Amino acid sequence: MEEIELIRKVREGDKEAFGALFERYKVQAIRTVYLITGDQYRSEDIVQEAFVKCYLSIHKLRNPEQFRAWFFRILTRLAWRNDVRAKRMVPTEDIMEVMNKKADQISLENIYLQSETQRLLQGEIEKLGSEHQMILILYYYNELSVKEIAKVVGCLEGTVKSRLHTARGQLKKALIARQESKVENGEGEGYEAYRGI
Repeated sequence: MEEIELIRKVREGDKEAFGALFERYKVQAIRTVYLITGDQYRSEDIVQEAFVKCYLSIHKLRNPEQFRAWFFRILTRLAWRNDVRAKRMVPTEDIMEVMNKKADQISLENIYLQSETQRLLQGEIEKLGSEHQMILILYYYNELSVKEIAKVVGCLEGTVKSRLHTARGQLKKALIARQESKVENGEGEGYEAYRGI
């Protein structure tokens, strides 16, 4: 069923339609909050709270085509507010590490290399300001468009592009510096996690 039709039905009180919206967005929502909080259990609670708030406020949504951006705005605000209270900014453990452990076909070496890459990237993302962290999480982990991110964070599309460009540059610079440091310290050829940035 089309999303606009689901939203229309939810506005009419159809709980099954809301269940369909929940199923459509729950994985992305949990991933987003987890990347902000780093805590699986808090993430689930925050996502549940966001969906309840969404259900209670959906009549305020003026344009049903913008549901995704509207929902992620509610979600990320709740996550950041909760995270500030918990005095944590970015996860210390990594989703990819958990997923890789469950994948039987991936060798232990690949799991180690992938988790090491994710840990390295996550460590550098932690050093970014919250506005740059948010843009990276929404763009890369949730694949939101620049236009959708602008609606989520409440700024112009040009600002999103600028923050994304700045965040990429800062990450690349930090990862190159790490690699050069490893080479100088005789720890091999270093790490090349920056290549995709």
